[in-house]
Order: sequence, then C-alpha cells, then structure tokens
Amino acid sequence: MRKKNAPRVAVPVGKAVSKQDNGLYDDIEAAWLEQRPDLDLAAACTLLRLERANQLHEVRLQEISKTVGLQTGELYVLLALRRSGKPYELRPTDLFRALLVTSGAMTKRVARLQEGGFILRVSANDDGRSELVRLTAKGLATADRGITEIAKVVESVTEASGLTKAEIAMLDRCLRKLLSVKTVKATKKASRLAATG
Repeated sequence: MRKKNAPRVAVPVGKAVSKQDNGLYDDIEAAWLEQRPDLDLAAACTLLRLERANQLHEVRLQEISKTVGLQTGELYVLLALRRSGKPYELRPTDLFRALLVTSGAMTKRVARLQEGGFILRVSANDDGRSELVRLTAKGLATADRGITEIAKVVESVTEASGLTKAEIAMLDRCLRKLLSVKTVKATKKASRLAATG
C-alpha cells in the first residue's frame, strides 16, 4: 500500500483519515479489553485519540506555515507577539516560556525571523541591558495571515466533524481538568517492578 502524502490544509481529506483512525483506536481498545479486562483503559484510549487529533492539527499547521514561508515554530513566535497587543513586543524569556521551548530554541527562531525581516530586536525602555523582540510590519501581516488561515481550517475541521458548540465547550472543560494534573507518582508496586526489570 502506497503511503499517502500529508493533507494540504484541505479538510475533506482529514475526514477520510479520521474514519480509518477511529477503527484503529477502536481495535486497540477492544484488544486491551480482551487481553486485560481487569484494567480500565478507556481514558488511555481516549488520550491516544487526542494525541492523533493533535498530530493531524500539527500537519495542518505545518502546511499553513509553509504557505506563509515559515517553519511552524517561527509562526508560533509571530502569533505570540501578535496576541500580546500593540506594540507587539515581548522579552525573549516571555516568548520561550509562553511557547514552552528552551531559550536556545527561541534564540534560533528569533535569529531566523530577524534575518527574514519579520521581527526586530529593540532595547527595553526600562532596562538598557535587556532587549525586546518586536513585530515588523511584515511580521504583523504574516501573523494576521497565519491566524486567519488557522481559524478557517479549525472551522472547517469542526464543521466536518459535526461537533457542536456545546460539545466543544465540554471538551474544553475536560481538557482543562486533564491539564491540571502535572505529575503522577508511580505506585510502589510499579516502582519495585521497574527497579527489578
């Protein structure tokens, strides 16, 4: 079977893929239910589906980034600056914390964006030793184009999925609960098994 190319921001392609994915995850869930009926793995299978939904979203974001001439991480920087409001500037530390990347990764992204004329580095008014990263007119236009495309694609995906506003709100509430759990300690029994394995 030939490997298909990644969908090009066209949502109807994703519709066919999701049916295939649902079957796969249904099979995984059924297999675990048969093999380990003593375990409740329903939430784990839901998280697998969530992971796949995120992968599909990332592919769409990569396509959008390509259309504006950037890598996805670079587009994220422009979007973070854009949503900060006028004058569309942030400290590099604020950027890497907001985007959950290392300072080294952010330094590389900022350098590439500055080279492309999307951002400027300017001195902070309150501290001459520190600098801010600011959108240029080109960066602002690119960020606006990028977020407009993202909004269109998300709207198309939502329509194609048949999700209602109430379902999206419920999904958001559920994800907030999941995200509130930062760390979970392994049980003592699992820790002993890992130590002896």
